[in-house]
Amino acid sequence: MPGTRWTRWMSRLPHAIAALPWTLASIAVIVLLFLLVKALVAVLGHDRYAEHGAGSRSEAVMVPGVPVATESVLPSPSPTKTRRESGGGPGAAPPPAGRTPTASRSVTPSVSVTPSTASPSPKPTTLLNDDAPGISYRGRWAVSRDRPYGDHRDDVHYTIHDGDSFSFTFTGTGLDYITSRDPEYGDADVWIVDAGGRPVKQQRVSARANRYQPQQTVFSVRDLPVGTYTIWAVKRNGVYFQVDALRVRG
Repeated sequence: MPGTRWTRWMSRLPHAIAALPWTLASIAVIVLLFLLVKALVAVLGHDRYAEHGAGSRSEAVMVPGVPVATESVLPSPSPTKTRRESGGGPGAAPPPAGRTPTASRSVTPSVSVTPSTASPSPKPTTLLNDDAPGISYRGRWAVSRDRPYGDHRDDVHYTIHDGDSFSFTFTGTGLDYITSRDPEYGDADVWIVDAGGRPVKQQRVSARANRYQPQQTVFSVRDLPVGTYTIWAVKRNGVYFQVDALRVRG
């Protein structure tokens, strides 16, 4: 019996040897197909991310794509906090603009006139109170009126909720954001975008101070080309976020 079994295995050996190349060829084809599929997936995945380029991920804070609506939306005011100190003084006045050049001319070809020197011609400015039409408040804002602390017109808009924001669209060459400083006030992100929604300036500003200081300019943009722009500011931290006034520069 052992001899018969051995003879049977030996008789099958030529068939196994003959089938070996086909078996190896099949394995090679399967491996090649697997590698091709893997390479194709890698190439497609690379192209998909290459379309966007580096830094294409959205951040938690988005610059507005288009100027926001300017319709004022004011919620019902909540009770305001009573302060025991006023302190501080009005913010610094805006610096004077540059001089306007003038040309000299002669009365007659033979007599010259001394060039005249023009006085500084400051750009016109408009100071808007926090309740001015066109300032749009988004979130849960309140109004504090009849304040004896030196605020512009003795009133402010304020919120205590991170993420609340305000916006305002203006036409001119610049704008100042005026608010108060205080130990309980925090930071805000401020953007200026043009009429096409493209960012012109972005800055994180702080309203912290060691005591209450009214009418402080915490953000300013100037000398822009005359056009239409939008300011957009978002509360990030601290207890209070406040709007006292906006100064538009012509």
